[in-house]
Amino acid sequence: MAHRPKPARPAATRSVTGNGLSAPLAHIESLIDGGGQIMIGTMKPIVGSAVAHDGRKTLAMLKRKPGETVDQLLHRLDAAVAAANTTGTRVDEINKPKSDIRYEL
Repeated sequence: MAHRPKPARPAATRSVTGNGLSAPLAHIESLIDGGGQIMIGTMKPIVGSAVAHDGRKTLAMLKRKPGETVDQLLHRLDAAVAAANTTGTRVDEINKPKSDIRYEL
């Protein structure tokens, strides 16, 4: 029987914590430890939203995709927080560019 190599697993978006261990959702944990907050759930009229705020500005506003689990949404939020902290890029899937309605925290 021939040996087949296992397919490569995609790299997880995890950071190293102060104790040297990798932690899932480390960017969200750091945000909360720094006085920020996240909100997950229904923020009418948006069902299935995830928002991260650092205490001064909103870093990410995500809308849950069809079939997306809460765990997947949290990992996307963690990656969006990481991007906001490293590049200044903010993700906004809630506000539509051509809409007069804005949802802000």
